[in-house]
Amino acid sequence: MSALPDSLPAAPRADWLLPGALTAGVLLILAGLFWPTFHSMIEVWERSETFAHGYLIFPISAWLIWRQRDELARVQPRPDLRGLILLAVVGAGWMLADAGSVNVVAQYAFIAMLIAAIWALLGWTFVWTAFFPLMFLFFAVPVGEFLIQPLMGVTADFTVAMLQATGIPVYREGMFFSIPSGDWSVVEGCSGLRYLIASVTLGVLYAYLTYRSWKRRLLFSIAAVVVPVFANSGRAYMIVMIAHLSDMKLALGVDHYIYGWAFFGLVMLLLFWIGGFWREDGQATPAQPEHGKLPADRAGTRPILLVAVAALVVAGLWPAYAAWLSARPLPAMPELQIEAQGGWQPAASFTGWAPHWVGADRQVRQSYSQAGRQVMLELNYYVTQ
Repeated sequence: MSALPDSLPAAPRADWLLPGALTAGVLLILAGLFWPTFHSMIEVWERSETFAHGYLIFPISAWLIWRQRDELARVQPRPDLRGLILLAVVGAGWMLADAGSVNVVAQYAFIAMLIAAIWALLGWTFVWTAFFPLMFLFFAVPVGEFLIQPLMGVTADFTVAMLQATGIPVYREGMFFSIPSGDWSVVEGCSGLRYLIASVTLGVLYAYLTYRSWKRRLLFSIAAVVVPVFANSGRAYMIVMIAHLSDMKLALGVDHYIYGWAFFGLVMLLLFWIGGFWREDGQATPAQPEHGKLPADRAGTRPILLVAVAALVVAGLWPAYAAWLSARPLPAMPELQIEAQGGWQPAASFTGWAPHWVGADRQVRQSYSQAGRQVMLELNYYVTQ
C-alpha cells in the first residue's frame, strides 16, 4: 500500500501570452472602430442616474474573468471560424441599426461583436467557461425607459388599492389621485425603473456568485425582477401614508427620496439575506477540456494571427460601409414644400421646442396660424430608409 502524494500535479496551462495580447488588442481596436456607438452608451451613463451603473459593468466583467483565471488558464485557446460568422452577422445587424438610428440595437450589436471576436480568437471552450462574465456585459447597454409608463401604472394601481383597503377615500384620474389630506401624482420618478435596473443587475450578479446550480440562479434572478416592482409600489404607498398621517408635513421634500431609498435598500438587504440561506459555497465544476495535450511549440501562432486579422477585416467592413453611405453623393431628392390651405397662414414660431429627428437628409419646419390657433408642422425625409 503506497502513500498518496501531498498534491495532485497541476494540469498543464496553455500559453496565454500571445492569445491574450491579441484578444486585448482586437477588442481595443473594435472599440475604436465602433467608437460612436460605444460613446453613445457612455453619454447615457453620464447624463442619466438610472444607467450610471454602466460604468461598472466592464470592470465587474473583467474582475469575474480574473476570478476564474486558474480555470481559464487551463483552457487551450483554439481559434474558431464560427465566431467570425457570428461577427459578420452581428456586424450586419449593427449597420442596419446604425442606418436607422436605433441606438439600443446598435449598442447590443456592439457588445455581441466583442463576444463574437473573443469566440473567434479563443474558441468556444473559453466562451462557455467564461459565459456569465461575457453575458454580463449586456447590462452595460442603457435600456429600459420603455418600461416607465407600465411601471407608473402598476405603482398607481397598487397605491390607490392599498389606500382604499386602509379606509382612505381616493378619487383618481389617470396618474393623479386625491385623498382628504392632499393631491398626489405618479410621475416618472415614481415608476421605480431605477430601483428595478439596480435590483436586476445586483440580483443577477449575486445569484452567480452565491449559487452554483443554474436553477437557483434563475429563481433568484426572477425574484430580483419581481420584488423591486412590488417594493416600489409599497414605497409609494408608505410615502403617501407618512404624509397623510403627518398632515402633509413629512415625506414631501428631500425626505421623499430619503425614505424611498431607505425602504428600497432595506428590501434589497432582506432579499439578499433570505437568498443567503440557500447559498452554495465552492467553485462551479463545469465540464473541462482535456488536459495534458497542450502543444509545446508555437504551432497555433499562425492561425490565431490570421483569425485576428480576419476578425478586424470582417468587423471593419460595416463601419466603413456605413461611412461610405454617409459620404456618397445623395440622389436627387424632392424639395419639401408645404402649401397652406383652409385659411392657415405661415406664422412666426410660437415655441422654442422642436422635435428631435436624427440624420434627416431634408427637413422643413414651419408654424401656421388660423383664427388664433397655432400649429407647428415638421417634415423629415430620409434617402436611405
